[in-house]
This record gives sequence, C-alpha cells and structure tokens, in this order.
Amino acid sequence: MSPQAGCAAETLTQEEEEEQQTRRMMARRSKIIEELVQTERDYLKDLELCIKEVVQPLRNKQIDRLDVDSLFSNIESVHQISAKLLSLLEEATADVEPAMQVVGEVFLQIKGPLEDIYKIYCYHHDKAHSVLEAYEKEEELKQQLSLCVQSLQGKPNLTNMSSLLIKPIQRVTKYPLLLCELRNSTPPSHPDFRALEDACAAVKDINVNINELKRRKDLVLKYKKNDEDESLKDKLSKLNIHSISKKSKRVTNYLKILTRGESQVKDNTFNREEKLFRSLEKTVRHCVKNISFCLQHIQDAMHFALQSMLELQEISCTKDEEEGGHPEASRNGPYPCDDFAAHLQKLVLTPLSALLSLFPGPQKLIQKRYDKLLDYNSYLQRAAGEESDLAKKEYEALNAQLVEELQVFNQAARKILLNCLCSFITLLRDLTLVRQQLYSTVVPVPLLVSDISEMQNRVLEEVQNLNFIKDNSATFIERKLSFEKKKPVQIPPEVPRQTDTHRSKLLSTYTREELYQAKRKCNATQEYDINLLEGELVAVMEQKDPLGSTSRWLVDTGIIKGYVYSSFLKPYNPAKAQKMGAENRSCDDDFDNISLFVSSRPTRDSVTSTPEGSISDSSSSLSGTCGKFETNGTDVDSFQEVDEQIFYAVHAFEARSNCELSLQEYQRVHILRFCDLSGNKEWWLAEARGQKGYVPANYLGKMTYA
Repeated sequence: MSPQAGCAAETLTQEEEEEQQTRRMMARRSKIIEELVQTERDYLKDLELCIKEVVQPLRNKQIDRLDVDSLFSNIESVHQISAKLLSLLEEATADVEPAMQVVGEVFLQIKGPLEDIYKIYCYHHDKAHSVLEAYEKEEELKQQLSLCVQSLQGKPNLTNMSSLLIKPIQRVTKYPLLLCELRNSTPPSHPDFRALEDACAAVKDINVNINELKRRKDLVLKYKKNDEDESLKDKLSKLNIHSISKKSKRVTNYLKILTRGESQVKDNTFNREEKLFRSLEKTVRHCVKNISFCLQHIQDAMHFALQSMLELQEISCTKDEEEGGHPEASRNGPYPCDDFAAHLQKLVLTPLSALLSLFPGPQKLIQKRYDKLLDYNSYLQRAAGEESDLAKKEYEALNAQLVEELQVFNQAARKILLNCLCSFITLLRDLTLVRQQLYSTVVPVPLLVSDISEMQNRVLEEVQNLNFIKDNSATFIERKLSFEKKKPVQIPPEVPRQTDTHRSKLLSTYTREELYQAKRKCNATQEYDINLLEGELVAVMEQKDPLGSTSRWLVDTGIIKGYVYSSFLKPYNPAKAQKMGAENRSCDDDFDNISLFVSSRPTRDSVTSTPEGSISDSSSSLSGTCGKFETNGTDVDSFQEVDEQIFYAVHAFEARSNCELSLQEYQRVHILRFCDLSGNKEWWLAEARGQKGYVPANYLGKMTYA
C-alpha cells in the first residue's frame, strides 16, 4: 500500500470515530432530554395530586389550630411555574429535529420567576417542617393529616406528609445536575451548546442564592434565639479569653474609627433605612405616649365640660324651656366620650402598640451587624485569612438581610402610622361634631372674637351705669380688665443711677482691661444680681460666680457691687466714647432732627407683657373703656413734679386696647405714673394730646441737651 493511501485511510478512520462519537453524544442527549421532560411531567402530577387531595381539602375544612399556609407556603405558585417550564420544554423538543433542539434557552427565559418562587418555598420549609412536627403531636390534627395522606395511596414516592413537603426542594436541586449532564452530552458544534453553558451557570446561581438566603435566615435566627433564650447565667458562662478579647478588639477598633478617622466599610442604603427605622421607632413611641395622655385628659375634662354645659343650659333656658325638661333630657342622653375612647383604643392605640412591640427584634440585629462590621474592619487591617472570610460572610449576610427586610418594614410601619394618625384626627373631629349637635339647644354665642369683644364691652358699659358702681367706675373697670388681680407688689427701691463721679472713680481705680460697658439694659434675675442701663461703665472684679459659672461676672458700678451676665457687657473703648461725646457737642444748634435730643434707651424689645389694667390682643375680648386713671392713693410716692415728666417717644407705638396710648416717633408725652396699678415699671401711664394710656417704658426717652 502506498503512503498516500495509508494517510487517507487514517483520516477516514478519525472522521468515522468523530462521527460515531457525535452520534453517541446525540443519542445520550436525546435520552437526557427525554428524562428531563418526563421527570418534570411526573413532578407536576405529584404537585397537582398534592394540591387536589391535601391542600384544598384542608383549606375547605378550616380546622382550628391548623395553618395550611404555614405548612405548604406557596406550593400553588410552584405548581404554576413547573407547568410553564414543562410547556416550554415540550414546545422546544416536540416535533423538532434533535440537531435543532435548544433546551438551554428555556431555562434562561424562566430563570427569574423560577428563582423568586423557589426562594420563598425553600425559605419557609424549615418552619413548615417544625409546624408539621407540632401538628403530629396533637391526635386530632394528626388524624386529619393522615386521612389526606391515605388518599395518595399508590404513589410510592408520597408515603407521608414530609415527602410531600420536600418534593420542590429536591426538584430545584436536580436541575443543575440534569443540565450539566446535558451540556456534557452536547457536541460543541450543536446550536444548544452555548445556551446550555449559560443555563448551567444560571441554575447553579439559583441554588447558590437559595442557600445563601437560607444561611442568612439561620444566622439571624441564631442571634435572635441567643438573645431571647439565654439567661444572664448562660451569658456569663460563655465568658472566656476569646470572647473578652473579641469585645476588647471591637472597642479598640471603634475608638480608632472615632479618633483617627480610619476608613470603614459603609452601605449607604443600610444607613438610610436604619435612620428611617430609628425615626419611626421614636415617632411611634411618642405617639403612643401622647395619644394615651390625650385620651386621659379628654376623659377627665369631658365630665367637667358636660357639667358646665348643663349648668349654662339651665341658666340660659327660659321658664317654658325649663318646664319642657331639656336639661334633664341632655343629662340622660348618650355619653359620646365612651364611644370615642373605645374607637381610639381599637383604631389607634392597639395598632400602634403592636407596631411598637416589633421594633426590638430588628434593633438587636442592627447592633449585631455593627459588631460584625467592627470585626470585619479589624481583620481587613491585618492579613487575610479564614477568620477574615468568616467575619466578612457574617457581616454581608446580616447586612443583606437587614437591607432587604428594613425597607419592607419601614414602608409597612409608615403606612400603619399614617393610618392611625388619620384615624385619630377623624375621631377628634367626630367627637367635636357630636358634642356640638348634642348641645345645639344652648343659647348661641357669637364665634368671632370681635363680636364677643363688642358684646362684652356693651355689657360692661351697662354695668358701669348702675348706681352702686358709678362712684368707683374707674377702679371697677380696671379690675374687670385684669384676669389675675394680685395683691399690691412692694416696689423695690431704685438704685441711684451712675454719675460722672462714679465713672471717674472707676477709671482711676481699675485698669483699662478690667473696664466694660453695658451693651443693653440688664435686669437682675437672681439673688445678688444688679440692674444696668445701656452705656453704664463697670469694672469686672471676677469673671465667674460662686458656683464657678464663667457666664456670670462680679462687677463694680462705683455705687454697688453685684453679678451681671457677661453677654450684656463689652470692653470699654474710651476713644469711641470721646468721639460720641464730640458728636453730641457739635449738635447744640441743630433742632431739625429731634432724635438727637432723645436720651439713649434700650433697643426696641418685643412687648411681651401688658400693663395691669389692660390686656393683649389674644385677650381683647375684655378691652373695655379705661375710665379715669387714679393718680393718688398708694402710688403718690412714685410721682415726680409734672415739669420733670416730659419725655419723647423713641419708637412709634400702636395701642392694642383702649387702655394703651398710641404714639408717633419723637412725640412729646407727659408721664403721670412710672408703673401700672400692680407696680410693674415696664409700663408707664402717659398723657399726650389730651389722651391718657399706658406705654412701654423702653419706648420712651428723656430730652437731654449737650
């Protein structure tokens, strides 16, 4: 035989072997595809039988203490996804040439829903197994389950309830084996080869993700169980060198992060959800507390309100109405507060309390997650090893579990909270409407404040015309206009104002660094405090009080020594003071701007108090006429000669009641009294253009000349 003939024969032999190998692989591939389709068909029949003979009958019986959902979870969804998979497999293999059958694309197409459904079932399988064991210990429930299992006779692979529950888990773990075997039996030139490689990786990922989810759940249950079941004795018994070393390393690492600013593994999603979680917990806790207090106050106040309303109704009723018995009918009527309390407890307090009880569990896991994060950071700073990998896995498992479930929890908690608050507002509104309808027979009172004020002013004028009131009308009106008439207050003696002699004494006695000026008026608030006017010179003797507070200084005014808050003082600047004096001297002949002749007084403060004998805007309903102001009696000592009482308005003031006097800026006024009837020196009785009324003292200044 020639060499060329030998090479041709050898080449032919290799091609025949490759062709035979391809035929064997295709034959094996056909058998695996047939097995895949047939086993999926058998699995689907078992699921149908389980749902028809076990799940649905148990649901229809509605047996007490038997939770079908806890046993079978989402087995109906598992049945639906299996039916869809079988349909796609039959469509891809039936009436299609073996060389053109593409099975891998089927699993790639169904990967997402397949993973989601089997994740739920596998996640709850351990709980279902525990529930089944608990049911089998009760004779009645055990008999009900046995009756359902007996209907499955003839199925050797469904001998008991446990074999039913394990079926989906066995099936999802078999997909990677079948697909990998199918890929190994597929020639590289086949159009399904690349798709099968991707499908094998996809179903392996499904099982890995399911196992990871189960591992995370087991880790969470482990820490949760340890926190709930372990007593203090058990925790102390676990203390050893290793645990103490681990906790000390966590503290050290935490201090390093705080002091050195070392890098830390961060998860922005977790940080956002944890912040929202803690805000919700605080909000729910405050809502439960405050709404409970509100309910208690309403219940306490409603009784007195009812009594007051009935008495007012009796007073306002005419003789005919009294004979009709309306007050008695109202007294025997329904009590809306009882219904309000019952509905509030049911719709608001009970859901909020139940929600509040759910927060401690996640809080413990969040704390455990921070512990594992510190361990992970500690191992990152050293060489990687098994401990580092374990710490990383535990941290990532806890972090992933919390990120996933905190989002769901926060959304549900926020929805419950908003619903409860809406219910609370609705109940308050309904309670108000019911009370208004029950007592609509009472004489109506104008609701507008202006109407109430006008009505009461007319009543006061009518009362003033009575004979036994006329002689003391002014005093009567002033007393009526004061809600809280107190006993006469003893007016403390006025401290002499600082003069040039006192200032010279301070300048000669103390150094410039010790001298300060009052930035604004300062009133004594504590024992041993002193009053200062704006611009007064003081010497700081000690920059703290006897208790060690550095915000309260001991000062000398040249007249008296006492304590003043440092925020009212500024360093003394003699150059600035001389400049201001020169400016004042240069204005002797300029009378165009009257503000140059008004003595410097404190800047305008918000008027927060009202003179005795007048009221503010919020209580203007009793702002009657002022009558005649008394200028004699016990207040005679506070008067000075009229010639010395000429002041000017530093700021414009608008009266808020009839007992106050409106002033324009720089308007000239006469001061009749340097306090109100109760001795309050913040309000002075003034006269301008023939009108009298009270004016805030810090709005007035005295005419001075350079």
